[in-house]
Amino acid sequence: MESVNNANRIFQKYAKLFRIRTTIIYLFPVILGFAGAAAGGARIAPYKIAFVYLAFFCGSFFSSTLNFYEDVESDRLHNNMYKGDAHMSDQPFVTGEMGKLEAVLLFTLTAAGCIGFSLLVNLQFAAFMVGSIFIVIGILYSFHWFRFKNRPALDIITNAAGACLLLVAGWKALQPATWPPWGPLAFGFLFSATLYMPSVANDVPFDAAACFRTSGVVFGAKRLIDAMIPMCLLLIPIAVINFFMSQSWVFKLFIALALPGALVFTIGMRILYRPPQIRFNAGLLVYPLAALTIFYFVYGVHLAIK
Repeated sequence: MESVNNANRIFQKYAKLFRIRTTIIYLFPVILGFAGAAAGGARIAPYKIAFVYLAFFCGSFFSSTLNFYEDVESDRLHNNMYKGDAHMSDQPFVTGEMGKLEAVLLFTLTAAGCIGFSLLVNLQFAAFMVGSIFIVIGILYSFHWFRFKNRPALDIITNAAGACLLLVAGWKALQPATWPPWGPLAFGFLFSATLYMPSVANDVPFDAAACFRTSGVVFGAKRLIDAMIPMCLLLIPIAVINFFMSQSWVFKLFIALALPGALVFTIGMRILYRPPQIRFNAGLLVYPLAALTIFYFVYGVHLAIK
């Protein structure tokens, strides 16, 4: 019985570090790019498809763990508002469940997994997968030498750029010699930045107490929520251009669903914002995205190994 309890505690500790909802959000652009390339006629060996997603999950685990490791000061003060996939104040580095030696081992294994599995797909995929989830979203965003998360505007830009690079990585898994169309990348950058802003705004009380200088702390939570409006307005002409572009319906469907979703989300954030925080169930955003992710995954894999 004691061994079962110990195993359960270990599982729960690593489950907190993995942050499944955040992983789904970053997984979506990979699958979108993969499905878009598959719709263009590209094919891949079934075992390489497994390597694509193993590389991503290793990189995502690395980035999530590094973020927790570097955010102890802020997470210790967090009351778990808005972060629907984890209780930040209960994360293993705050509670002391994760020691330094165990952390180093975890970082080493996940980094090696991300790099190794990526190289087993192809070199171009490896460059963008490692460059996105491991370097941009992981090291540049969180590690204290760079800590873009702690720099106004760069925190939002880094996340949005990482999402775009993940889309390119998904495409390169099947079509290493070509590039995805620029339209979905432009739309995806603004879309990702818009949806990330409320998270930054909601962390202002804790980031300010920890002396961080995020976009929310420097510009103020309300200004960040207000900035979502012009971002949504910019999405409209880019969406229209995408509909007239010669590209796969895979990208057009995403844009057709994402544009009204962004508009509704922006309106909702303004309604739900009650200083100093937004009372919002993040699952309302993640569940529809998860359903779309499953749809594109099944479609992309079906075509890629046909």
